[in-house]
Amino acid sequence: MLLDTKDKVADLIRQPLLDQGFDIADVVLSRFKNNATLRVFVYSKGGVTIDQCAQVSRLVSDIIGGTDLLDSGYTLEVSSPGLDRPLCTAKDFEYRVGETVNIEFVDTGRKKETAQIVSATADTVEFENDSGAFSLNLAEIREAKILF
Repeated sequence: MLLDTKDKVADLIRQPLLDQGFDIADVVLSRFKNNATLRVFVYSKGGVTIDQCAQVSRLVSDIIGGTDLLDSGYTLEVSSPGLDRPLCTAKDFEYRVGETVNIEFVDTGRKKETAQIVSATADTVEFENDSGAFSLNLAEIREAKILF
């Protein structure tokens, strides 16, 4: 039920957020007893400011308020994904082009690599490090973490 509601929320807010220049990085819905917490993580070209988080919060509240998805009440938190969040999806890499990351592979026998993200598509990420340029299919990457 929780996953269903989370997916419905994401589907409802996706296009209105895109219309305002934001991409959904993740939507997390958790419940403890009768309290629900909805966390919406967004990307925007050039980063996300506090004022933009407030703008997204108002938009999401207006959209959710017009439904019965979280009719028992909820707490809404809006933020950018943060620098310490692992990169796993194509969008994660697309919004982090130019960053240097530590890459962990699905193949546990493969040694971790450190490289700069050069570009990203829906399936592939292009990297460059001291050994040169290389590309990886997203399916090969377990996660990547930004070095800072």
